[in-house]
Amino acid sequence: MRAPMKPLDTNTDPRVVGPFELLARLGEGGMGVAYLARRIPLDGLSGELAAAYNLIEPDGDAVEEPRLVVVKLIQPKLLDGEPQYRERFGREIDAVRAVVSDRVPALIAFEEDPAADRPWFAMDYIAGPSLHTMVKESGTLGIGPYAALGLALVDALRAIHGANLLHRDLKPDNVVLGPDGPVVLDFGLAVLIERSSSQALTKTGTRMGTRSYMPLEQYKDAKHASRPADVYALGATLFFALTGRSPYPFGPSASEPKWDGVDVPFLPLLAKTLVSTPSQRPDLDAVEDSLLTLLADADLPPGLAAQQLKELVEAAALTPELPPEAFADQVDPEVRELARQAVDADLPDVDPGFYGVIYTDEIELAVDEVDPAPEPMAEEIDPAAPEPAVYVPTLVAPHPTPTSYPLPPPRAPEEEPQPETPQAPPRAAQKVATDLRRRYARRGNL
Repeated sequence: MRAPMKPLDTNTDPRVVGPFELLARLGEGGMGVAYLARRIPLDGLSGELAAAYNLIEPDGDAVEEPRLVVVKLIQPKLLDGEPQYRERFGREIDAVRAVVSDRVPALIAFEEDPAADRPWFAMDYIAGPSLHTMVKESGTLGIGPYAALGLALVDALRAIHGANLLHRDLKPDNVVLGPDGPVVLDFGLAVLIERSSSQALTKTGTRMGTRSYMPLEQYKDAKHASRPADVYALGATLFFALTGRSPYPFGPSASEPKWDGVDVPFLPLLAKTLVSTPSQRPDLDAVEDSLLTLLADADLPPGLAAQQLKELVEAAALTPELPPEAFADQVDPEVRELARQAVDADLPDVDPGFYGVIYTDEIELAVDEVDPAPEPMAEEIDPAAPEPAVYVPTLVAPHPTPTSYPLPPPRAPEEEPQPETPQAPPRAAQKVATDLRRRYARRGNL
């Protein structure tokens, strides 16, 4: 049954953020609040909007109709706290825009200026239920949908790891079964794989993530987790798709998971991915091979398996119900005026030709981050809790020296025109320069 989205709280939720009209609440966590929103077309402001909000238009065309997006804002209570919260929010933006994949929502716009009243970013809205909702409401997955889900998650992690990132919080709640297949959400815990310890926000020994889907090494020390940690989370997510439960509800355990509900064809892959020793887990290519072998043994081509998953999601009819405003052809004049006022207040004073040199090409990602208040569904871990022991699985996968020159004699002073008082660069230029300095200052090799 389709559930309606949560309405806005008129006392606390903004009506407009930049060029977006907020329509409903989607979720809330320790770092941010997510809203369903739509882009408000504002005539004559496309160039300024692109510069002020880093808007990314599809195919370079102007948006003529409202477009549904997810807008995420930093929690208001964190704005006056430690600067690391703003820093971490900016790093999440970096992570989202660094990954280009059909299995990750596309970044649409963002505002990460350190001086901004409340940083935010917007990304594509994916219409569909989470994997958690799908399994709990409609039942576990068969071979075809299961393998199609696994192959999609492999593609997502390939793109994430290809951007030199770790996700660190892959789980059923962060997988949305969209009309074009599964999509991985929530980069709140994402981090660069290669990082400088002097720039890391996460301290050695920090426990962060969701304990029922994290591996033992991440439970002990999230800072030094690597690619195999995401492979473990992939296996734990697939385990849930088959059984409706996580392999270790209370965190990684010394014992094997209870294999009830896992048929024999699924055991080899899951037993390998859920091992406690990272080096014994398969890489993404091996996971993909195992899933393709599972399909071949069932005489199911990958395309048919993907279609089975799509039909299963459509039949379940669990996609959240959109609010009426999402279907309106026109934007409310009051909302449009609010958006225009917000844009006018935020627009930089720039020269008309400046927008041709906006910095957009190279993205230098920030490094590690801390999560004292986790994102939705990420559980806080009690440091006093006993550490689980290692589980051994049933199945294991096989310049020259400068020269001095005499100075020329001084010349008589000449009358020269006095230079004009230099003008301050445009605000947009200052913003870009600040951003460049901040990003390159973080590079460990500079």
